[in-house]
Amino acid sequence: MVEIDLQTRLKARRAVEEVMARRLRARGQSKAYLVSYPRSGNTLVRQYFSILQGRPQRSVYDGDVVNPLGAGLTRALDHVELIKSHQAPQADGPWIYLVRDGRNAALSFLYMSFLFGGHQYYRLNELYDGLRHLDEIEGFWGDHVAEALDQAKRRPVLFARYEDLVNSPQKTLARMAEFLGAQLSAELLTDCVRRLSESDSYASNPYNGYIYEPVKNSIYDILKRHRRQNYWRLIFDQRSKRYFHERGGTKLLLHFGYEQSGDWWRE
Repeated sequence: MVEIDLQTRLKARRAVEEVMARRLRARGQSKAYLVSYPRSGNTLVRQYFSILQGRPQRSVYDGDVVNPLGAGLTRALDHVELIKSHQAPQADGPWIYLVRDGRNAALSFLYMSFLFGGHQYYRLNELYDGLRHLDEIEGFWGDHVAEALDQAKRRPVLFARYEDLVNSPQKTLARMAEFLGAQLSAELLTDCVRRLSESDSYASNPYNGYIYEPVKNSIYDILKRHRRQNYWRLIFDQRSKRYFHERGGTKLLLHFGYEQSGDWWRE
């Protein structure tokens, strides 16, 4: 298998971004980016926007498209295309940056990587090694979030928490729409959330982990059984907590309200 070096991948991504920008200009649309560390809710946002806009939600990655479930609910967002990326886009344009508690995001990403055959870590006593492997291959959550905070000094960036999107979807979507220059009614947003709740498109995707049956009492069994909770509390051992802290995660957990004490990792 031929390995593609980082510079080649960056050049390819820039080329894709430039092509998409030209297409948007030709249609009289502006572009904005939906950026996040993996497993932080961008698929959920794209599903909501596919319902609102009634058109495919595209990405900088070839073939990564969320298709609409039907006609759009509004024309108020016709002027903008929201483009997914897990890396900092090289092109200009505002960002919506989704941030999720990095401990849950890392576990969810570890699970997805496992499902794709990226590693074989699944036992609880393998978590520390699994997290280190993930960070070496994909990069640490805290570095990703810190880059977004740095980008916010140079371009418009709206930070939205995944947890708020799940718990208060109408309010979070309204913030996103306003950031993109549109005012959406509470009734319209309620209808949008209802339509997605009636769909099983996310759960039916085998790589989202709903179908797979993990080994009992493994990392992913606990994650799956406590999917709606802070499952990191049931999975992280002391060694993994210390590792996350020493990598620089604590200051960002505090910044986004995921912890109230810098000593969380000692507990």
